[in-house]
Amino acid sequence: MSTTAKAIHHSQRKFCINRTLKKELRLITRALSCTWIDMNRPIGHFVTRDPIGIGWSDSCLDAAGGFSLDMGFWWYIEWDDSVRKQTLRFIKNNKNNNLISINVLEYAALIINYVASTHYHLHNKDDSDPFPTVLLYADNTTAKAWAIKACKHSHIGRALGCIQCALMINNPAGISVAHVTTKKNVIADRISRVKKETNIIPSFHTLMQDFPQLKSCHRFHPSAELVSLVTAALLDKS
Repeated sequence: MSTTAKAIHHSQRKFCINRTLKKELRLITRALSCTWIDMNRPIGHFVTRDPIGIGWSDSCLDAAGGFSLDMGFWWYIEWDDSVRKQTLRFIKNNKNNNLISINVLEYAALIINYVASTHYHLHNKDDSDPFPTVLLYADNTTAKAWAIKACKHSHIGRALGCIQCALMINNPAGISVAHVTTKKNVIADRISRVKKETNIIPSFHTLMQDFPQLKSCHRFHPSAELVSLVTAALLDKS
């Protein structure tokens, strides 16, 4: 690569592969050598088309939640205490690089929404559309960039990006992401703040009264493995 760079671009600059890049290159190399990974991707995941369902998610510093009326699910999880203690409520600046920003919490919520959407598709397969896409909304202005490229300047974002990539391998359900304003994301916003409103063990009775459309949806429970992976990414950046 050095010889090529010098010959074509007359570049004398040496490029060092740091620890993070080395780890990501190792992951890519392993993926390319895996016999069980399908190296083809359905064209239906690339083109703009009508989604099989629309999902909405939101996160605050205490918990996260999401729902989809089209796919008939809603979910809620509380962030672990160790995660909360590294948010803006306890850390006012990021001098020690320990802050878990609301951006990564929003991204984590979006990933869980994608898993719920995949679960829906696997139980409601349509032979006429074997490779559908789901449209996921998040009220973070960087949602689209985070979901597609994670975040170039965040180790946590990149760790979550690896989880997203793993979830998309061989997954028949594609993903499309868009931004929505907080005013239009009111239901997901309320789900994520249920405990904050009651200040006790979360009660969803009031939530169902205020949003009766959720009564027709079942509650999706993210697996312990998924929650563990997301928590590890938030805390250990890996």
